[in-house]
Amino acid sequence: MKTKEMKNQLVTIGIIALLVSVGLSGCNQFSNTLNVEKNKFLGLWENTTGYPALIDFFSDGTCTYGGDTGTWDLKDGKLVIELSDSGLINTYNYWFSNTDRTLVLTRALGYSIIYTKQ
Repeated sequence: MKTKEMKNQLVTIGIIALLVSVGLSGCNQFSNTLNVEKNKFLGLWENTTGYPALIDFFSDGTCTYGGDTGTWDLKDGKLVIELSDSGLINTYNYWFSNTDRTLVLTRALGYSIIYTKQ
Protein backbone atom coordinates (compact mmCIF):
# COMPACT_ATOMS: atom_id res chain seq x y z
CA MET A 1 0.00 0.00 0.00
CA LYS A 2 2.81 2.41 0.84
CA THR A 3 4.45 1.79 -2.53
CA LYS A 4 1.30 2.94 -4.36
CA GLU A 5 1.07 6.10 -2.20
CA MET A 6 4.74 6.87 -2.89
CA LYS A 7 4.21 6.44 -6.63
CA ASN A 8 1.24 8.82 -6.49
CA GLN A 9 3.31 11.38 -4.60
CA LEU A 10 6.15 11.10 -7.10
CA VAL A 11 3.76 11.55 -10.01
CA THR A 12 2.22 14.59 -8.30
CA ILE A 13 5.65 16.12 -7.63
CA GLY A 14 6.69 15.43 -11.22
CA ILE A 15 3.58 17.13 -12.61
CA ILE A 16 4.10 20.17 -10.38
CA ALA A 17 7.76 20.43 -11.40
CA LEU A 18 6.79 20.23 -15.07
CA LEU A 19 4.14 22.95 -14.70
CA VAL A 20 6.52 25.24 -12.83
CA SER A 21 9.26 24.85 -15.46
CA VAL A 22 6.83 25.51 -18.32
CA GLY A 23 5.46 28.56 -16.52
CA LEU A 24 8.88 30.02 -15.84
CA SER A 25 10.09 29.51 -19.40
CA GLY A 26 7.12 31.59 -20.62
CA CYS A 27 8.11 34.45 -18.29
CA ASN A 28 11.60 34.55 -19.75
CA GLN A 29 10.23 34.72 -23.27
CA PHE A 30 8.02 37.71 -22.37
CA SER A 31 10.99 39.46 -20.76
CA ASN A 32 13.12 38.90 -23.86
CA THR A 33 10.37 40.30 -26.10
CA LEU A 34 10.09 43.40 -23.92
CA ASN A 35 13.88 43.88 -23.96
CA VAL A 36 13.93 43.70 -27.76
CA GLU A 37 11.19 46.33 -27.91
CA LYS A 38 13.00 48.59 -25.42
CA ASN A 39 16.26 48.28 -27.38
CA LYS A 40 14.58 49.91 -30.38
CA PHE A 41 14.31 53.14 -28.39
CA LEU A 42 17.93 53.36 -27.24
CA GLY A 43 19.93 56.26 -28.63
CA LEU A 44 19.41 59.83 -29.76
CA TRP A 45 16.23 60.83 -31.65
CA GLU A 46 15.58 64.16 -33.36
CA ASN A 47 12.13 65.69 -33.88
CA THR A 48 11.51 66.23 -37.60
CA THR A 49 8.02 67.76 -37.37
CA GLY A 50 8.53 71.13 -35.77
CA TYR A 51 10.57 72.70 -33.05
CA PRO A 52 14.02 71.13 -32.74
CA ALA A 53 13.76 68.73 -29.83
CA LEU A 54 15.88 65.74 -28.98
CA ILE A 55 15.13 62.65 -26.95
CA ASP A 56 18.00 60.47 -25.79
CA PHE A 57 16.96 57.10 -24.36
CA PHE A 58 19.50 55.26 -22.19
CA SER A 59 19.52 51.55 -21.33
CA ASP A 60 19.27 52.23 -17.58
CA GLY A 61 15.77 53.71 -18.04
CA THR A 62 16.85 57.35 -17.91
CA CYS A 63 16.47 59.87 -20.69
CA THR A 64 16.89 63.47 -21.70
CA TYR A 65 13.85 65.04 -23.31
CA GLY A 66 13.96 68.55 -24.69
CA GLY A 67 16.76 69.46 -22.29
CA ASP A 68 15.10 67.95 -19.19
CA THR A 69 16.18 64.72 -17.54
CA GLY A 70 13.84 61.95 -16.57
CA THR A 71 12.98 58.29 -16.84
CA TRP A 72 11.25 56.22 -19.50
CA ASP A 73 9.55 52.86 -19.64
CA LEU A 74 7.09 50.83 -21.67
CA LYS A 75 3.82 50.21 -19.81
CA ASP A 76 0.70 48.60 -21.23
CA GLY A 77 2.04 49.00 -24.77
CA LYS A 78 2.73 52.72 -24.36
CA LEU A 79 5.87 54.82 -23.93
CA VAL A 80 5.85 56.68 -20.60
CA ILE A 81 8.33 59.52 -20.02
CA GLU A 82 8.47 61.13 -16.58
CA LEU A 83 10.51 64.33 -16.33
CA SER A 84 12.40 64.82 -13.07
CA ASP A 85 12.49 68.62 -12.98
CA SER A 86 8.82 69.31 -13.70
CA GLY A 87 7.27 66.02 -12.60
CA LEU A 88 5.44 65.99 -15.94
CA ILE A 89 4.43 62.54 -17.18
CA ASN A 90 4.00 62.09 -20.95
CA THR A 91 2.29 58.95 -22.25
CA TYR A 92 2.49 58.11 -25.95
CA ASN A 93 1.26 55.50 -28.34
CA TYR A 94 4.23 54.69 -30.55
CA TRP A 95 5.27 52.84 -33.65
CA PHE A 96 8.46 52.39 -35.60
CA SER A 97 9.02 52.46 -39.34
CA ASN A 98 11.93 52.69 -41.77
CA THR A 99 13.70 49.69 -40.22
CA ASP A 100 13.26 51.17 -36.72
CA ARG A 101 14.97 54.44 -37.75
CA THR A 102 11.74 56.46 -37.58
CA LEU A 103 9.69 56.73 -34.39
CA VAL A 104 6.18 58.17 -34.34
CA LEU A 105 4.80 59.26 -30.96
CA THR A 106 1.08 60.04 -30.67
CA ARG A 107 -0.51 61.79 -27.69
CA ALA A 108 -4.04 61.11 -26.46
CA LEU A 109 -5.21 64.29 -28.20
CA GLY A 110 -4.30 62.69 -31.51
CA TYR A 111 -1.35 64.74 -32.70
CA SER A 112 1.81 62.94 -33.73
CA ILE A 113 5.48 63.79 -33.46
CA ILE A 114 7.97 62.11 -35.79
CA TYR A 115 11.52 61.42 -34.70
CA THR A 116 14.46 60.04 -36.65
CA LYS A 117 17.32 58.13 -35.08
CA GLN A 118 20.63 60.01 -35.15
